[in-house]
Parts: sequence; structure tokens; C-alpha cells
Amino acid sequence: MAVKNLITQPDGSKIVVLSGGEKFWYGFRNICFGSAYLLKVSRKKAFSELGLCEMTSAERTWYLILNIFFGSAYIAKVPVKRALSEVGYDQRTSAEDFWYAILCVCFGAAYFGKVPVKKALSEVGLCHSTSAESFWYVLQCLYFGAGYMVKVPDKKALSELSRLPDPVLLA
Repeated sequence: MAVKNLITQPDGSKIVVLSGGEKFWYGFRNICFGSAYLLKVSRKKAFSELGLCEMTSAERTWYLILNIFFGSAYIAKVPVKRALSEVGYDQRTSAEDFWYAILCVCFGAAYFGKVPVKKALSEVGLCHSTSAESFWYVLQCLYFGAGYMVKVPDKKALSELSRLPDPVLLA
């Protein structure tokens, strides 16, 4: 597992810094109606529920607005919460489990949404992606870089955490 773009702070905690390419693509995607920012909002919500960060008032406002439109921010948060729970950071609610199952019925949408999240977490040393997740990430990247483009807002959300959590050692 290659740990990328981590800075150790004086207190020993670690923070994530985006690579030049990730900064470029995050900015580029925001030119298109703020798509990367809006995707990041649901990621930040998942991290704030873990107590790892505070959402800004703008992020809270956009999370509410996106949920008014058919719950899209909540639905986008579900695969993130699944990825975090699989590596031991969070427990899902029964509603999140329900929506994850419903989204997986739709051609595995929730699973494929979880794959870039796990890749971002593995790049900063918080978990290991399974071989199946690694395979699907590469396949997603072969489709015009779709996996990478979805991973960038995940890394941006991780870079906005006040500190990274300690890696969870799973048996």
C-alpha cells in the first residue's frame, strides 16, 4: 500500500495534502457547475458524523439543498459510510444499510461508488483495498478516468480533516 501526500504535524497527527493532479482535477470539475464540491459535501458529512471535522455553513447549506432534491446528498453519503464501516471506523444505520442494498440492486451502483472511497482511504494508509476493489478501481479508471475523478473529491474531503484517524487494525 503506497501512502501518498501525508504531512505529520508537530503533535504527531497526520493530515492529507492533495497532489498537483488532484488539485487540478478538483478545480477543473468545479468549473462544471461545482460538481466536485457538491460531491465533496456528502463525503464531509460522513466524516463529520465520525467527529473528524466540522462542516462549514456553506457545506451544511448545500447538504440540505441537495437532500431537498430527492435526497441526493444522503444517497451519495451511503457508499462512503459503507466504506468507513468496512474498515472499522463507523457503524451504519439501518436506513443506510437499506439504501446501500437498494443502490446495489441498481447495477451495483453503491458498491462501485464505494470503490473510489476505499482507494482514497488506502492511499493515505487508513485501510487496504481488497483485490476485487482494486480491480474495479482500475476498470473504472479505464473508462475515461472515472474512478480517479470520483476519488478526487474523496481525497479533498480527507485533506480538510483536522486530523486523520488512526488506522484500524482488523483481525
